[in-house]
Amino acid sequence: MATRRLVIAANLIYAVAVLVLGLIPTFPVAVAGVSDGVAHAAAYAVQTVLLYGLFMPSAGRIRAALLAVGVAVLYGGCVEILQLLQPARTVETADLVANMVGSGVAALFLYLVTSSGSKGVGR
Repeated sequence: MATRRLVIAANLIYAVAVLVLGLIPTFPVAVAGVSDGVAHAAAYAVQTVLLYGLFMPSAGRIRAALLAVGVAVLYGGCVEILQLLQPARTVETADLVANMVGSGVAALFLYLVTSSGSKGVGR
């Protein structure tokens, strides 16, 4: 049960961090020399991994992977829409595509590397 709470907390903290980074006027990764697309793909791959851990094992491997991608991509879309309220930020379709790619690759990887007998987190 404690592990399950930790997974929930990690998901919430990460979601807030992604939201804050998505809405601040200047994105710090640009300073580090990482492309915007790579940063988006990596961020949503991590979010998908966290969400997969949240949905497993109750949802099963396929459903957990699909739910994780769906929630991550929907969340990314919401962050992009909220950027309309931030004059220094722009909404870009390429960002949403990078979010989908990162999320999809992470879900596919998780699906392939987890066994069908996986017990998931906190179960």
